Amino acid sequence: MSSPKTSVVYKKANGSLTCDKRHLIWSPSAPSGATPCLKIAVADITNLQQTGEASAKVALKVLVKDDSYVFSFTSKDAARKEQVAVTDTLRDAIATIKAGAASSLAPAVGTPGAGQNGGGDAGQSASMAIAKALSAKPQDEGWYDDNRLKSDFQLQRSLLESSKALDERFRQALRDKPDTVSVPQFTAQFWSTRLHLLRAHAMEKSQKEGEYNVLPEIKYSTIIGADGEPIKTLNMTKEQVSLIFKQYPVVRQAYNETVPKPFADPKIFWSRFFASRLLKKLKGLRIEKNDPTDPALDPYLEYQEASGPASTAYIPHIIDLEGNEQNTKFHLEGDYEMRAAKHDRPILHLLNQMSEKLLSHVAPEDGDAHAPIGMDEGTFEQLQLRDLAMQDTDNRVVLNVQEQQRYTGASGEDELSADARLYAKQDPNRVISSLQNNVQPRNLGSDEQGTLKLDRVLGYDSDDDSEDMDDEPNGGHTNGTSTRKVSVRVGSHAALTGASSSILASVSQRRRNASSDAHGLNGLSQSVFDTLTITHNTTTEFLHYFWTLFLSGDSSRTSELTGLVSTLDRSLDRINAVGEQAEKERQERLEKMRIQVKDYFQRTGKKRRIDESAVGGGKAAVDEMVKPTVGALRQASEAYRRALEVQMREVAVGG
Repeated sequence: MSSPKTSVVYKKANGSLTCDKRHLIWSPSAPSGATPCLKIAVADITNLQQTGEASAKVALKVLVKDDSYVFSFTSKDAARKEQVAVTDTLRDAIATIKAGAASSLAPAVGTPGAGQNGGGDAGQSASMAIAKALSAKPQDEGWYDDNRLKSDFQLQRSLLESSKALDERFRQALRDKPDTVSVPQFTAQFWSTRLHLLRAHAMEKSQKEGEYNVLPEIKYSTIIGADGEPIKTLNMTKEQVSLIFKQYPVVRQAYNETVPKPFADPKIFWSRFFASRLLKKLKGLRIEKNDPTDPALDPYLEYQEASGPASTAYIPHIIDLEGNEQNTKFHLEGDYEMRAAKHDRPILHLLNQMSEKLLSHVAPEDGDAHAPIGMDEGTFEQLQLRDLAMQDTDNRVVLNVQEQQRYTGASGEDELSADARLYAKQDPNRVISSLQNNVQPRNLGSDEQGTLKLDRVLGYDSDDDSEDMDDEPNGGHTNGTSTRKVSVRVGSHAALTGASSSILASVSQRRRNASSDAHGLNGLSQSVFDTLTITHNTTTEFLHYFWTLFLSGDSSRTSELTGLVSTLDRSLDRINAVGEQAEKERQERLEKMRIQVKDYFQRTGKKRRIDESAVGGGKAAVDEMVKPTVGALRQASEAYRRALEVQMREVAVGG
């Protein structure tokens, strides 16, 4: 779909502007039928900027990498409409190109024939292909880059399938989104705030179980046969067999040379192998004289595993301890189990060798298998000894403080504060004696027997009128009004009542937070609570989207912002609908209680009262739970309407 031809001015020259899915073309008006002078590929456009709706001049600025092109629309009646049509066409074309690039990202990486069907690149040389691969490598290694996570639709779908709550939130928000917001725009905004979840899910999917020493994991299992005799069986999987061949090349060689001759069946080979001396050697166990011999497998006891440059990683000489030992005449021997010489504990050598094998099969994270062997410049700089450098530059930060007394608080002499000087003159013994005397019961409030009474210490009197004591003003005018806030006296009825209420409220709050029973729903049923949770999640999602657009200052997305405001208003209606449903359920429970009381009265003749305040749930519970969300909705609507009023006043003044 292409936009109609519009009249524009580019670099003070009149012309026409057309746009399709691939190019933006400007042609001059004079001479008539001139060829296009400017042709911009849509794929190269990085940004679009337009003048505000209140501006008298209608212009569109197209940014292409380091260049920019400004087109001024000259139509007297439909300049704004033409500019909007061109802008919408360009935005749709850019979104389509980005979506196509994202969908082709996965098959394009690592596909040998991907570049052969590209038309112009089909005949490129091998050197150009290698250069392109090397230049594209840093981008391919950014597995957890933000842009790659946003465009990885398979990863997003996998995350939604693994998290039911997130999937429900996404689907509900997608159903309730305004019509002015397209699906790609909503999806991009939704995942832009959940990149950490995508990154964690990508790491989780990329993890796999590493290798392990497989021989100790394979054990015999004993079952009872038909004749009642125990039978030993050995169960092995294909993965375990492949690991044995990979970790122990001698077993692979023995298998290739003995199957099918002299062992016609592989089962015979494995049964003989797990009873042979070769197995004990591979496990690092001591071979005894009484162990049964096997003429087919015993020759492999002297097998020496081949080693060469391919199996030995390059180690810089500065940290190659074994290489340093060769360059010295005398050196300290290592620990017993780390010595290269043979000893009577082969299991120690075996464990070290197995650890080396397992680590050698793990691809390094910070190295390239095809990189040149040797120390690079960065490693050399890290290993260089710098503590004895004679001309090392001083990289300390020098602070020039002009007024040190202002920041240190010193006045040029070592003086103490007035309180410190006063305390220094006092006698510690006299101070301690005075404190002990003050805390004696006779001074705090004791009875005739000298027993300390807490009510006298606090000044509590059960016969006092708390209202008269607490409401007495501390000071006032001639008309009796107080000018100061009256403080509650410690020990009064009001103070004790307030303390009790505060403690009970804290206990109730902690109980509600820690409770997992039905009372934690504030009297709401599970279905109503789930509906309220989904409504709250979608409302929060739209609030995030609203503030992102509102604070961006992009005037081209005004219609989208207007649709979001109407969606926020409908969110209030959805919350009220949930409240009405909760109130309906509460009234049904009350009606059942009234019927039970009526039946009880008919049976016994005794009346019972229904405490409706004890029945939780209803609209009041819903309003209490979503009170912060409702406040956020009202604040967002008020902020939008205030900004709209300011803009309308500016337009009226400018008009």
